[in-house]
Amino acid sequence: MNNLKLKRLSYAVLLGAFTATGAQAAPVDGGSLDPTTIPKYVTPLVIPPVMNTTGVANDYDIGMRQFKQQILPGGIWNTVTGRNDAFPPTPVWSYGPATDPRPDSRALGGGRDVAPAPNSQFNYPAYTIEATKNTNITVDWINQLVRRPDRCRAVGGVIGTERNNDCKFRPHLLPVDQTLHWANPKARCDKGELRTDCHGQSQRPYTGPVPIVTHVHGAHTGPSSDGYTEGWWLPNASNVNCVPRDANGDPVRRPGSGEYVCSGTISNLLTDRDGVVDANIIAGTGTFEYLNDQPSTTLWYHDHALGMTRLNVYAGPAGYWLIRDPAGVGGETGLVDGNLPVPAPVAGEDLATTNFPNTLGGAREKYREIPIVMQDRSFNADGSLYYPDNRAFFEALNVEGTAGTPSEQFPGEPELQINFAGNNAQDKVSDIAPIWNPEAFFNTMVVNGTTWPQLEVAPSLYRFRLLNGTNSRFLNISLPIVDPVTGLQTTVTKNIWYREIDSNNGGYKGPWQSDQQSVNELYMYQVGTDQAMLPKVTAVRTGFATQLNYNPQAWAFEQAPYMEVNNRLIVGETAQSTPAQAMLMGPAERSDVIVDFRGLPDGTVVRMINTAPDAPFGGFPDVPADPGTTGQVMQFVVNHALMGTSPSDEQRSPNGQLQNADTAATSPWDLMLGPVENNATPPANNIRDLVLIEEESALVCADVDVDGNVIQMPGEIPVNGGCPTATAVPFGPKAAVLGTTDNLGVDSVTLWSDPIVTTPDLDTTEIWNIKNITADAHPIHVHLVKYKVNGRTDLTGGPSPTVTTPNGMEAWESGWKDTVITYPGEITTIQAEFDIPGLYVWHCHIVEHEDNEMMVPFCVGGSEAQGGVCPDKLF
Repeated sequence: MNNLKLKRLSYAVLLGAFTATGAQAAPVDGGSLDPTTIPKYVTPLVIPPVMNTTGVANDYDIGMRQFKQQILPGGIWNTVTGRNDAFPPTPVWSYGPATDPRPDSRALGGGRDVAPAPNSQFNYPAYTIEATKNTNITVDWINQLVRRPDRCRAVGGVIGTERNNDCKFRPHLLPVDQTLHWANPKARCDKGELRTDCHGQSQRPYTGPVPIVTHVHGAHTGPSSDGYTEGWWLPNASNVNCVPRDANGDPVRRPGSGEYVCSGTISNLLTDRDGVVDANIIAGTGTFEYLNDQPSTTLWYHDHALGMTRLNVYAGPAGYWLIRDPAGVGGETGLVDGNLPVPAPVAGEDLATTNFPNTLGGAREKYREIPIVMQDRSFNADGSLYYPDNRAFFEALNVEGTAGTPSEQFPGEPELQINFAGNNAQDKVSDIAPIWNPEAFFNTMVVNGTTWPQLEVAPSLYRFRLLNGTNSRFLNISLPIVDPVTGLQTTVTKNIWYREIDSNNGGYKGPWQSDQQSVNELYMYQVGTDQAMLPKVTAVRTGFATQLNYNPQAWAFEQAPYMEVNNRLIVGETAQSTPAQAMLMGPAERSDVIVDFRGLPDGTVVRMINTAPDAPFGGFPDVPADPGTTGQVMQFVVNHALMGTSPSDEQRSPNGQLQNADTAATSPWDLMLGPVENNATPPANNIRDLVLIEEESALVCADVDVDGNVIQMPGEIPVNGGCPTATAVPFGPKAAVLGTTDNLGVDSVTLWSDPIVTTPDLDTTEIWNIKNITADAHPIHVHLVKYKVNGRTDLTGGPSPTVTTPNGMEAWESGWKDTVITYPGEITTIQAEFDIPGLYVWHCHIVEHEDNEMMVPFCVGGSEAQGGVCPDKLF
């Protein structure tokens, strides 16, 4: 979002130190726990179990609570691994069944109120919700951010005797910037207006009860169940007195001491799938209905409260929402023929079953379908999460007045000495938020809730549902084989079985034959993306992404040029746009992949690495992430003793004959995929030109003084992008925003509080041309719809300079998407059908951007005055 890359952004501009390739490879700053002291690959990858229902099929009561989790090595993991690590547990938030007790892992070497624990499903990340295509699910999302939610009856607790302080609210774990356009339950708006969901007045972090609203990312559902960001609610806490709201959604008076507005401006004003107003938020609970009327796919759920998503999600609440199609082959819409690796965890299997080995009474060895969510976090020495609490951190400077004191955050560095927004409602001297950071990058990789985990795998096929769950970080994932001692990439010999292609009749012929192949990196065979299975399996490795073609009648003939034999694509591999690119994933994107561990020697180590930058991403080339920390994600170790623990493992005779063809997982190059819903939208009825813009301060001119401090020039304000003093510049970035481009090519900014300008007609298809004139890439997510990526061009309509395929599309973008990477200096085109009336949003999924104006509403079908269902007050 900036023209510098992460560190010393404004400071570097002022010093003339611009570098387009980002920070040098070294651990990212932040937190008092040195990431290099955390041992890697000593905790097992957590395999998330399935979330329990209320006992009624497809009905859930799910709370969001605070508890502790053993994310770092130690505690319960010592019982599993036999180690003696002593890192403390981490306070987190996440979801679980509302009536569950608080986690207690003491019997397994953990602690009271510490997850993972066998007695409670509260866990970070949250357990998986398994959904069935075309079967409605109802969820009561309960805000249980009180001191003892398990005992507090007002928030659904049922355990033990409620005590006096049990129902008092918990404040946020992280610093909430009240000067952003945020939920603002105290209704203290910077312009003095009486409402919530506004820019606040105070520069101090908010310490009141926490607003939440859950969004199932990618769900096709009605507005009242979509997790609209102004549709939040507070916990039904004993020390919260709710100020009533009027018919327009605004408070009837200013909240006093102990009083709050207990739900957002738009709560209970949104409509359901049929366009009927749905009063579905009552006393700390939102009742949402999900249609699941979409192809089988990998969705995920997370918090979405206005101006707080970055903090709420960083605290932990997120989980997978998987839709399966009972009418599809193997439960998958679009799978024509073949077996995918199985099993996945199913309802009724507890934490011990999915995560303990057979020797400890579990069955983790059997799973061949595993969700993998990749996140970055920083920690303090006491185990707590670190998130910056001041803007100076983003500039790699010290807070004013702290340089040379024990409070300085960057020893020996100068200070940021400017005015900030807030505390000046009627006297604007700054528009720079005091706490918010434009992006946030952290120094430790956390996968499925543990740092740098390891998964032992059979020499078999595995299905991994990958999710980039980071706040700001792009990931460029590959699977090199490494020497377990040196950690350097190495080559091993892989044993394979193959048959000859039958060039006359299609398919294969003759006996199975053995061979060997030298390999130093494994392919990820992508079979699905955000919203559905892909129309073609796509083989991805560093520098290459090849769609594997077939013909349903004589598929082997067409397949042959792309056929993989001996784990090597014989001919026809398609180079990616840059040799550095592997499986590139922006925040919130999903990649459903198959990895082939067959034939690898016992003990082979396959490491998942990340070579995207520790900084804002704008395309390759770039400086890779620090190879000692965030350049490593997790690792797999081949264990031959696990072979046969899954029915999808191959069973072969000594001469190679496959003896369980009915259940064995199909080689990915032999899977037959077909187009999902014709892999196309109806013809477009309208074309909409949209724009991504980066803003600098309109009030702060900054310069560098003789001591190196970044200072605000007194009495100066920016004029026409410059400042009166020749060496001064407008401080920035202030925010990234969205906007529109008119017929004359003039760009206009649209802020969250502006009247809605994006109004697709109901049951129409639109083409959105999204122009990015910022310095960095943005992952753009559109609620409600699945869409097709039509391609990318440069700003003049010429070929994309970043994605150099003929249409500017990545090989894995041929299916249905809900989040797309928009590159700087390019126009990315998507096409979607809008088929449910009401109010939704589109936004950048760098959640720091989303929280500060890079999100706006859109209304399907128009306002009430226009015959639609969206509230007139928004127009």
